[in-house]
Amino acid sequence: MIMKKYFTLLFLLMVFVADACAAKVEVVQSEQGWQLLKDGKPYFIKGVCYSGLNQIGKSSHNNTMRDWMIVDDDHDGRIDLAYQTWLDKNFNNKRDKNEEQVGDFQLMKDMGVNTVRFYHHASGDPEVQALNPGNLEFSHVPNKKLLRQLYDETGIMVMMGDLLGAYTISSGTTWKAGTDYRDPGQAANMMRSVHDMVMEFKDEPYILVWALGNENNYEQYTKTNASTYPVDYAKFVNKVAKYIKKIDPDHPVVLVNGETMFLDIYKKYAPEVDIIGINTYRHWEGFNTLWKEVDAKYGKPVLITEFGLAHPPVDPETKVYDEQRQVKVHKMCWEDIYAHRVGGSKAPGNAIGGFVFVWVDDWWQSGNPGGHDLTEDGWNYEWHGLLSQGNGKNSPLMRQPRAAYDMYKEIWNQ
Repeated sequence: MIMKKYFTLLFLLMVFVADACAAKVEVVQSEQGWQLLKDGKPYFIKGVCYSGLNQIGKSSHNNTMRDWMIVDDDHDGRIDLAYQTWLDKNFNNKRDKNEEQVGDFQLMKDMGVNTVRFYHHASGDPEVQALNPGNLEFSHVPNKKLLRQLYDETGIMVMMGDLLGAYTISSGTTWKAGTDYRDPGQAANMMRSVHDMVMEFKDEPYILVWALGNENNYEQYTKTNASTYPVDYAKFVNKVAKYIKKIDPDHPVVLVNGETMFLDIYKKYAPEVDIIGINTYRHWEGFNTLWKEVDAKYGKPVLITEFGLAHPPVDPETKVYDEQRQVKVHKMCWEDIYAHRVGGSKAPGNAIGGFVFVWVDDWWQSGNPGGHDLTEDGWNYEWHGLLSQGNGKNSPLMRQPRAAYDMYKEIWNQ
């Protein structure tokens, strides 16, 4: 009897250790194209850019945005957005008795999401905190326990990223000056931030891949000189990617680029990158020539790191949202991604998945965090969400699902 209990405990311990181990992830190329493998099995990314705590009135522009991973406003021991968001089923902008707390973790699982996109910059390292002083988004220990819960309860993996100087985060410079990839001091700061990320998370079971940057080649928006000095930027990216693979050979490195700029330069100066991530809002016949462009100029697998509807389907006068237009664009984009996978209907087979942009509407991005604004030029970040915050009075916990959420829920669960 004692021996039976012993072997039972030993078996349970072995199962626990196996579950707790980091996944071995790799990209492999065959005659059919590229695939991402997780522990030897094909893994096609059905991802979402999780926008987190978009609380009405708070903004990254003035350092009032809080990190969703630590906010527990009712002090009940549960992270609010993970477990306490609720669906406004009848869209009346108030919580009725039958509208129980669901939480975003469960809502993502229900939708069929298998991967989320995060950036790591919360850190317990005093040197890293010193690069991002006075901001609750960054200056605290990362909540690895919460990400373990995400993985254990839903199976959802994480693409963990470092902004690599975008928005001057981690480079240690000022917003006015912007990140300079030729500056050895800034390069050392950014490398330290990447080191912190990899050493903090590399043994966690939920890590799928590492991401570098976020369309840093768009200088005007990300406050870098990557577009002015693309060779210097590419060389630095290559140095970072090589370093990551030295200390963690089990998770591929993704470079997140804005569109297909500089692919020829990356091919020559950044060969250590494993996957090219592309933020793109093309949606004429899917992504059109993008797949062939990457295949010809860089020869790497493609991960669409952002896609969606660039111009919100909202009538500026009536403010009526055309949800079916949003559905049409998202469906067309996803079908194009899926068609370019290995075994898909279109060549080349270099697609390994995509991340929908974005989980919930970002009210703050057009400069007025208290209002759901429409910009004059039509491009707008505030209406991209698969879920709405309604009239905003129950922000940040109320969720009104749009038809695009239901569309993904149907096709990603097939």
